[in-house]
Amino acid sequence: MLTKLQLLDAIDDLEKSCATYQDCEKLATFYTIYNQLYGSIAPVPSVESNKEIIISDNGGSEFLRAVAGKDAEYVWQIMDEVMDTIKAFQPRLYDATLQKLTG
Repeated sequence: MLTKLQLLDAIDDLEKSCATYQDCEKLATFYTIYNQLYGSIAPVPSVESNKEIIISDNGGSEFLRAVAGKDAEYVWQIMDEVMDTIKAFQPRLYDATLQKLTG
């Protein structure tokens, strides 16, 4: 059985070089397998990598301990939801946070 990482690597390779009909068929097959095993996946621009990034334990805060060892993509999806909530209830805090992130 293919691992999640192997599927993502195969999808990434085919997205970069999908030159023939057979390549497109393989890509569709890999997407179908991935979606059945791990849930929906959206195509990612070929500039980005689909490699799973695990967050290391870089601090002592409760939040950093909670995310240590987790997949970064999963954590960012949750943080995006949190930011949407902050934007709705605390727009000034939202704006200040974005300002801090963008420099």
